[in-house]
Amino acid sequence: MASTAATYRVGPPVPPKINHDNGFLDVCTPREASAEDRALFALWTTKLEVGEAVQGLPGAPDLPDALAAYRHFLFGNGEDREFSYERYVLGDPSGRTTLRNLIADAQLGAEDLYAKRGQRGSDQFQMVGSAIPCGARSTRFPYPETENWQKAIGAHTVWLSAAVDVTKGDVTTRFVMLLQVHAEDRYNFNPGQHDIATGIPDAANGRFECSGLAQQYTNRAQLSRRIAWKAASRAAYTETIVPGGRPRQPQDNRRVRNRL
Repeated sequence: MASTAATYRVGPPVPPKINHDNGFLDVCTPREASAEDRALFALWTTKLEVGEAVQGLPGAPDLPDALAAYRHFLFGNGEDREFSYERYVLGDPSGRTTLRNLIADAQLGAEDLYAKRGQRGSDQFQMVGSAIPCGARSTRFPYPETENWQKAIGAHTVWLSAAVDVTKGDVTTRFVMLLQVHAEDRYNFNPGQHDIATGIPDAANGRFECSGLAQQYTNRAQLSRRIAWKAASRAAYTETIVPGGRPRQPQDNRRVRNRL
């Protein structure tokens, strides 16, 4: 049997430990904001305001999720933020690739756990997986392709949990899985890195973390799918979207400054 990207076990959806870097806070000494810091903070706030104002206009970059995430960096006081993984899957090719491969991984994990449980005539169990990194080094779980999502989440981590219902018939074994995708990302800026689309060094915003004008934070999201398939034919699954997660979207807040 092919190997899975995650390690799965039977049990409740307990989050795995995910390690995040602290960006510039790992290398700088916290300090009082200088007059130059405050002037640059005002400049970047103006850039944000302009970016929000032109969303939807011809020729303007489509960055609603990126702008909302950046506003939270500047004004969210470091509080956790919920974003929409559904929007990532809908709006970015890498998101669709990631979800497709996450489903395949969870299917394989469910079949493997069922086999280890003795392949009962019918069975129900919960399963949970280890963390899966999504980033530039993976073709199955790639880095976001669009500028909007490169800026909004970039490289991030997901983990899966599911409730699995198995029915073993005379000819085939049918699996029905209520799958939960949990995504997590630390929004910050990193020494030596730069923005992919503009080339602007991360240091331009990292200084705001060092001076306390802006704060890094944790982005979280959930996505739910009902997946049904027959054993040995995982690619022929049926997929149903299960409503949930973050109902309010960036465009609902536009020109109210996306205060999320």
